[in-house]
Amino acid sequence: MGDRLFDYKNKGKAGEHRGKRREFAVSLRKDKRREKQEKRRDLEEFQQQVEQFTQTDVGQAILQLAPQIQNDLDQSTQFAALVQLRKHLANNKTLPIQATINSGVLPKMVEMLGWDHAPDTQYEAAWVLTNVSSGEPHQTMSVVEAGAAQPLCRLLLSPIDRVKDQACWCLGNVAGDGADLRDMLIEEGALNQFIIMLGEETNLDILRNVSWTLSNFFRWRNPPAPAEAMQQALPVLAHRVRTQDPEVLANVCWSICYIAEAFDDFLDPICREFGPLFIQILSLESHMAQLPALRALGSITAGEDEQTQAVIDLGLLPLCHQLFHSKKANIRKDTCWTLSNICAGSEEQIDAVIHENLLTALVNLALEDPVSKVQQDASWCLCNICTQGLPRHRDYVLKSGGLDAIALVLNLNMDKKALKVFLEALEMLLQRGEQLVNQQEFSSNTVVSRLEEIGFLDTLYPLIDHQDAEVSAQAASLSDTFFSETEQEIEGLVPQQGDGRYMFSQDAARDKNFDSI
Repeated sequence: MGDRLFDYKNKGKAGEHRGKRREFAVSLRKDKRREKQEKRRDLEEFQQQVEQFTQTDVGQAILQLAPQIQNDLDQSTQFAALVQLRKHLANNKTLPIQATINSGVLPKMVEMLGWDHAPDTQYEAAWVLTNVSSGEPHQTMSVVEAGAAQPLCRLLLSPIDRVKDQACWCLGNVAGDGADLRDMLIEEGALNQFIIMLGEETNLDILRNVSWTLSNFFRWRNPPAPAEAMQQALPVLAHRVRTQDPEVLANVCWSICYIAEAFDDFLDPICREFGPLFIQILSLESHMAQLPALRALGSITAGEDEQTQAVIDLGLLPLCHQLFHSKKANIRKDTCWTLSNICAGSEEQIDAVIHENLLTALVNLALEDPVSKVQQDASWCLCNICTQGLPRHRDYVLKSGGLDAIALVLNLNMDKKALKVFLEALEMLLQRGEQLVNQQEFSSNTVVSRLEEIGFLDTLYPLIDHQDAEVSAQAASLSDTFFSETEQEIEGLVPQQGDGRYMFSQDAARDKNFDSI
């Protein structure tokens, strides 16, 4: 779970109220994009030729190509060797990135980027560097250390579309590898150039690459990209959201999502400018842009109560029922995360969630969803209602079956911060059970009875020995306060014999459900 606690509104350190999401694995993101791009290019024949090659075979072949690539005296052989190297790197089964680096050809690739008289060579060299930069972080760094950043940025102004497109793709890989490399590209002027290109580019293939690369510039948050650049990008992004291309729209929405996560000052303008579009995207059965649209709204709901209300007013809550049934686990999970921020809001905002009949849906997700992270986020919504709401809100949680959802999802493998939130919620429900006894709604604490019935003590007691002192203290307090049987309680459970049969006390026979609350 890591810093998962801070993903939720009004939990954790003061001032850290906005939702934060972990980044996608960079290598997966690069791999998916490389595979998609390679499908557009005719490599099948060569793929079949090298299919039987092993990593060792390919490594030896690259070592044999290296002298030919370095030889400027025979440019015909040089170019043929360059193409052969690029094809080896495009083979997903061997992907000999390290062998290419070890061959020592990267400085030559960088030199070739400057050969304006030979655009075909520029293109092939940029392609080689793109595939090398798609590897592990240290392999991406090797491209930068070879001096490729400045020549690649220069090629963004190339009059040859395919050269410009390939340079853009390679820079996207570099920017997507971390904040340090991104900042180095910003110093070269790349970010400003990509913002300009997003507004002006007419070639759809290049526009897809530009929009993807721009999102990579904005995705890092430690530190984020300069706020001034984000401010400059927002009007251009507002222009591009009108695109009919789903891939460009998804990339644009990711940029907006990352900007929303980076600075609170952008939440209000993003909500006003893009909120209705995000709702429209979420109302579709499926769309590539749904996840970034949802996360952007989630970041807004993690702001102040007024910003949370703005998202409610857009009409998000009715859409949650549909989103809960999405085939994509990330959509279900992020819907719960967004809803958890609303559940940590004002009394009226919690009422809105309840009146939309979302509690039963959350309980069903918590108990039945096949993905544990979805179950946990659904339960977290219920926890926030318990800890941030009023007694009547806790009654709704009890009536909807939320007690089972929280108690059964809680497990020993949870992050300690999540354990604290779940234990606090259960404490609030147990206290509510005591209040109902005092109000003579029940003769005994039915919350205690239900937790014992579903085996919660098997989870609670090991937590008393948890290595985190606060978790241990919480668990011990719950055990001592609510689950230490007194002699009187035990006596009340002893059957009394009368008229030849055993009878339990009237109190013990009472219905333990919460419908009468």
